[in-house]
Amino acid sequence: MRIARLLTPGPDGAHPRVVVQAGPDLPFTDVRRAHQLALQRRGAGERASLALATALVPGSLSAALENGEPFLDALHAAAHDTSGDAVAAPGRLLAPLDPVAYRDFLAFEEHIVNAAAATGGTVDPVVYEVPISYMGSAQAFIGPDDVMPWPTYAHARMDYELELGIVVARAGRNLTPDDAAGHILGYTVLNDFSARDIQVREMRGRLGPSKGKHFASACGPVIVTPDELDPHALTMTARVNGEEWSRGHSSTLLWRVPELVAWASASEPLAAGTLLGTGTVGRGCGMELGRELRPGDSVELEIGGIGVLQNRVGDPDGQGWAPTRRTPRLSPAR
Repeated sequence: MRIARLLTPGPDGAHPRVVVQAGPDLPFTDVRRAHQLALQRRGAGERASLALATALVPGSLSAALENGEPFLDALHAAAHDTSGDAVAAPGRLLAPLDPVAYRDFLAFEEHIVNAAAATGGTVDPVVYEVPISYMGSAQAFIGPDDVMPWPTYAHARMDYELELGIVVARAGRNLTPDDAAGHILGYTVLNDFSARDIQVREMRGRLGPSKGKHFASACGPVIVTPDELDPHALTMTARVNGEEWSRGHSSTLLWRVPELVAWASASEPLAAGTLLGTGTVGRGCGMELGRELRPGDSVELEIGGIGVLQNRVGDPDGQGWAPTRRTPRLSPAR
């Protein structure tokens, strides 16, 4: 099953709709429309069925997931609807998930080693002890074919990061790896764009990454459910302007997907609608290759069994406030 969101036209403007495919070659089914028709077949009136279906299946996938099992039941029912009565109207693909939270891990050893070498550092043993992660900006996500906004504070060293995205379907806390499967909706392609110049600077202050990441991340084009693929058996390819820059494989994960989900939930709530990133596959970013993105570049990230996520790198807009250096007033304590 493939889950997506389409921006479809309507009488009062375009609106996002959650849609589903039973297979890659089949048309998308509008989940809200399919549920509305199912309610009508059970005796609900047209207005009541529309109100109920709209409440259960809003245009936000993360909000829909908060409705729990009733929404998941409607999603699966729509995927198996063969009537053709709820085929989705044509529209533009959006990011399939508008996440309520975004946590990105560092789970590919080859990337960890290469990144340390590229920045003149060493690999800290902690990366072999616990899955390291940071909290990204859930509000900055863009979707397929959207333009990546170049942040005003980044002057060079723009980069992509090729990752597998894990979409959380059900809330949980203190999950075990064995519990994790029941909490995963599916997998998507994730591009964690990175402004390396500001990232390296700000992380010298012992926090972050922050502004070096929070300007944009992309996901899409669809979410593929776990019954369709093995997250540890996926070819991952990056192309820039049609040229293949790198090719990796999800089998090289240091921490497996159920372990990442379990650690994300350890002693804290893991909300439905959360997006987890595996971190960059080995050689899956320009920093590891000694290459950089430029304004106008087309970045295509492909994961076998999921699809291609394409974005164009935007131009610097020169907008936004920038801080000025402060003069130190204190000496280090002795």
